[in-house]
Amino acid sequence: GVEMAQTKKLAEVDTTTYTDDINLICEQSNTIRRVSVADVKSEILSDIQAELGYNDPDILGLQVDYENKSFKRLSAADGLEAGADFDGFQIYGSRNRCTVADDGTINHYYGEEGYVEDGSDGQVMVYQPKVYYRVTPLKLEKQTDGIGYHLRKANYYISSVKKPGFSLHPAFYNESGQEVEYILFSAYEGSVYDTSASAYLLADEQVADFTSGGDKLCSIAGAKPASGKRQLLTRPNIEQLAKNRGAGWHSDIIKTTSLNQLLMMIELGSLNTQTAIGQGAVSVSDTPNTENNSLVTGGTSELGNATGQVTGTAGQTPVSYRGIENPWGNIWKFVYGVNVHGNGAQKGGVPYICTNFNFSESKNSENYISAGFTLANASGYISAMGYSQECDWLFMPSETSGNSALPVGDYCYCTPNLNGYRIVRLGGLWSSVGHAGGFCWDLHDGVGYRARYVGGRLVYIPN
Repeated sequence: GVEMAQTKKLAEVDTTTYTDDINLICEQSNTIRRVSVADVKSEILSDIQAELGYNDPDILGLQVDYENKSFKRLSAADGLEAGADFDGFQIYGSRNRCTVADDGTINHYYGEEGYVEDGSDGQVMVYQPKVYYRVTPLKLEKQTDGIGYHLRKANYYISSVKKPGFSLHPAFYNESGQEVEYILFSAYEGSVYDTSASAYLLADEQVADFTSGGDKLCSIAGAKPASGKRQLLTRPNIEQLAKNRGAGWHSDIIKTTSLNQLLMMIELGSLNTQTAIGQGAVSVSDTPNTENNSLVTGGTSELGNATGQVTGTAGQTPVSYRGIENPWGNIWKFVYGVNVHGNGAQKGGVPYICTNFNFSESKNSENYISAGFTLANASGYISAMGYSQECDWLFMPSETSGNSALPVGDYCYCTPNLNGYRIVRLGGLWSSVGHAGGFCWDLHDGVGYRARYVGGRLVYIPN
């Protein structure tokens, strides 16, 4: 491992004697870009500030030391506790449950007269205003048996305002490539609306019509999450159900999932979401073990926009993070927009990220770009995240030698020496027990996989 002291060394160089532009070589992308001396000095100062910490009142941060298993709140987050202390920041305080029509119109917000969660007033979603972010690696270790780096220590920052060195989080770009001011997460795990019968399917009836213009993916209270118990509830079919709602609707994608992970960890001051909030629905009986035994949605309706776990037997009640019920547990959720591919000599494979919304199950070229690092080669508890500058927003493990508490506390299922494609699901199921959490990944399912314990959820990105 090498401590990231390069910015300090660069800062000692007297650039005032140089008048020519500089060819700046980017090692990871193997490209050259021409920049001015002023730009270089500005970049150096920005890097130093990011490493040492910001004093801005609208920047929130968290230092994660994966190697020493410790966390430190940074900038305006220093001294705060999760919950009400964060409500004064737009990123968190303006996050609200709302009901949404298929054309994207927000009908009512939580607490307003007319707000109901049964689907009669639209889909129950969670309004999330835009987020700018910055990840500053403090210690990287080059993967000697793969590509990219293990991230050993980093500062994570977010702000509702554009700051030097910050980027708009990739979740806030729509199908036209335009920046958007907000996105909508689903409040509840996905169920199905039967278009031909004009009725919500509340018991995971295995009759969904996956054709274009057919049935629709939903986010409502009072429904059993849809599963692939007998029907072909695959990633592409869940995406089609979402798209049947209209422009801007999709199944949950890697960029929106990663955004919620980033927001959770900075507010909670930790990556161990189960310790910070509650176990969630992870110890529910799996009898009979041929059925979808997930809990019906809406258990956290009483929590509204708050974070918490419903009172009851530990491991058998749902959790909510600022309006999103069961971001982990209850039923696995497919995540689209990312494929894992390996050639047999790339450990657990390389994540490939879709650059637009033209998703495919088996693709690692053209509109799918490499995340720039290899995944862990064995299943286990996460001990390090993979890192590349291009995908610094991504939380996928390059190493799994941690434990059930620290530094992340979540398990990852990987395919050793992967040769082929794998798809992605997140969170765990009703009987996962210790193998669940906000960063718990399953990366070893083949293309076309479906199961009685896997579903999905909606997201809306306005056009």
